[in-house]
Amino acid sequence: MALMMLPGRRGRGRASHDHDARHWLLTLTSGAATEADAEAFRAWLRADPGHEAAFAEQKRLWQALGPAVREEAAARATTRRPSRSGRRAFLGGAVAASAAYLAWRPPLGLWPGLDELGADYRTATGEQRRVALGDALELELNTQTRINVRSAAASAGAVIELAAGEAEVRVGRQADANPALPAPVAQVVAGAGRVSAREALFNLRYLGGEASLCCLAGSVQLAHSQGTYEVGAGQELRYDDRRVMPPAKVNTEAVTAWRRGWLVFDRVPLADVVDELNRYRRGRLVLLNRQLGQRRVQARFALAQVADAEQLIRDAYGAEVTRLPGGVVLLS
Repeated sequence: MALMMLPGRRGRGRASHDHDARHWLLTLTSGAATEADAEAFRAWLRADPGHEAAFAEQKRLWQALGPAVREEAAARATTRRPSRSGRRAFLGGAVAASAAYLAWRPPLGLWPGLDELGADYRTATGEQRRVALGDALELELNTQTRINVRSAAASAGAVIELAAGEAEVRVGRQADANPALPAPVAQVVAGAGRVSAREALFNLRYLGGEASLCCLAGSVQLAHSQGTYEVGAGQELRYDDRRVMPPAKVNTEAVTAWRRGWLVFDRVPLADVVDELNRYRRGRLVLLNRQLGQRRVQARFALAQVADAEQLIRDAYGAEVTRLPGGVVLLS
């Protein structure tokens, strides 16, 4: 584990944080981590501000280690055969690095990465969950969603982060609040944007660096480096790190269909449909035919039937279906 050590003198507190961070990293990459381990890990992160920094540093080192081990393995393959003890030690390091790399970057997204396990609240594939932060802020989390609570103080306005996924957010008043005073502002951070609302209902989605904000009732405000935008009921805007599209009218029934157990697609490329279906089903649909992926889809899928989505795609578009272990399905 020498690669885990940092040079220089450090106090006992920092050294202890690093030791604990390495322990958690090894536990979570062991392949035997449980939900109880994940909960204990989250509690450890919250216990001290230094814990998160220490774990982030260990994560950085593990991520850098994976490519380095692969390069070293290639170099050793072209030189003389190492001794048995040296080879054993090297293979042990390679296995550990590979396990850590797979834990942080699971192939095809077939299982949660460690960054997902560290979220305050998260949902697994196909799971939906309600989270209430007091009686003035309630979230309905869609599948594969992660949120972190930065501040839960209702009197000053809660601040949460949507790290990834989708949530319907209801912002109201405390039951014992003075009706003569304005309600506190709740804020939800997603990527480069910060959504603020007093009394409103909105749907916020953040995937792959792109966000969509749909106001369902009341009004919300988006603060972004490109400016401040007001979004009224029945409007949606989209943004990423650099751009913000102006608010426009949207079919809110389609946006919120997931809350009623449906996915609704209106002339959406099949490639995007497959990406969305993968968020709800175990395993992975892999679209190999680019031309097929450009076909436009107008359809409704019941969430209870997404496990059979490949059959519908085969019947409707003539795709060839090949099933592999682990729930991986090739569409060509």
